[in-house]
Amino acid sequence: MMRFLPSFALVLAVLPAFAAGHGPDGLIERAFRAENRGDGRIACGAAIAHWYSVDLGQAGPGGAVSARLWFDPAGGAVYLLNDKQDRLPVEALWCGVAGRSWATRSPIDLPRHAGPVAAGAAIAVDCAPDGDRLVCR
Repeated sequence: MMRFLPSFALVLAVLPAFAAGHGPDGLIERAFRAENRGDGRIACGAAIAHWYSVDLGQAGPGGAVSARLWFDPAGGAVYLLNDKQDRLPVEALWCGVAGRSWATRSPIDLPRHAGPVAAGAAIAVDCAPDGDRLVCR
């Protein structure tokens, strides 16, 4: 049996052909903000395209991690835009203890429904430690 395993360079070259689009046209901006209500640092991230994650930032006590998310009212998808304005589909969003954010993560619910969303509708959570994990609500 012959197996085809594409090279990483080939995947990168073909990936733009599967991109979800370019720029914010037709999308609605949704601010994301995670307030740090604990006494240590938090870090937030987003899972993109099954195998890649994007660091959204860190915040100390009393601070917040903020990001611009984009919502597609036609299908309910949520995107980040990179520096080239490529749409990166967000599969999961989380915050955790800085330095161990994945192991201590608290998943953030992302509304995923087609239809109108109020302009400026934000996704805002407060994050605080709970045992060895972070809990964001």
